[in-house]
Amino acid sequence: MSAQLLLKWVAVLAALASLSITLSGCEVEVPKHHVGNWRKNPNYLVSFQYLEKGKDITAAQLNSCMIKDVPATMQCSGHGYCKEWNPDLLSAQPLSFCVCNRGWADPECRTPRKSQITAFLSSLFGGFLGADYFYLGFPLWGAVKLITLGGLGFWWLVDIVRTGAGPVYAYNYRVANDLPHWVFVISTVTLFAMIGFLVSLESYLSYRRQKRDDVMKLQQSEESRRLAPGAEELEGPHYAVGPERGGFNGFGGYGAVLGRPM
Repeated sequence: MSAQLLLKWVAVLAALASLSITLSGCEVEVPKHHVGNWRKNPNYLVSFQYLEKGKDITAAQLNSCMIKDVPATMQCSGHGYCKEWNPDLLSAQPLSFCVCNRGWADPECRTPRKSQITAFLSSLFGGFLGADYFYLGFPLWGAVKLITLGGLGFWWLVDIVRTGAGPVYAYNYRVANDLPHWVFVISTVTLFAMIGFLVSLESYLSYRRQKRDDVMKLQQSEESRRLAPGAEELEGPHYAVGPERGGFNGFGGYGAVLGRPM
């Protein structure tokens, strides 16, 4: 065993030596970045800068709330208002930031938010086709949900509760909180109640069909047995209902009709 192990190590070392000789002198180009990856992304200071009308791009600033002589209607792109960071701090020009209205986002309130109502309705009526994820800006997850038909229904039900319970994230910001909670509760309860009713109705109708099929099979079996040759010799006496006759001996009148021998 020791000799075989020694031969294996010799073979491995020979292979490594031959590989190193083969690679000697090769020119391998190591990839490098001419520009940092972080510089390839959009510049935050440029994306959310504030530039007053009629001024050069060099006069752009980051926070419109900190620029003097800017009317309140122009601050926050007209879609919000400025709020002090620390109201208790006494300063001539306190540090303030934009508070956007419900349907707007980003530091200067220029980006419209997605609607929670639209996301909820998309999940409610088209969630099994991935419509909610396509609307929120997640096409890959929407395609997966479409292929699986809403995760065979389970993913669809989970997303109905998720999108209705609170503002979910779209691809960049949260959706606007424009869905009243009572609308979500009533819609969800109504949907689940309708699903339960339809399932129970289908179960009842299936039971009725099964019982009807059993009765039909039983009748067919009885008719085939009655019409089979020699059935009268194998069975007991037969009775048939005779014509109605009046009088006591004919058992006339209201009530059950007794059979007479055939």
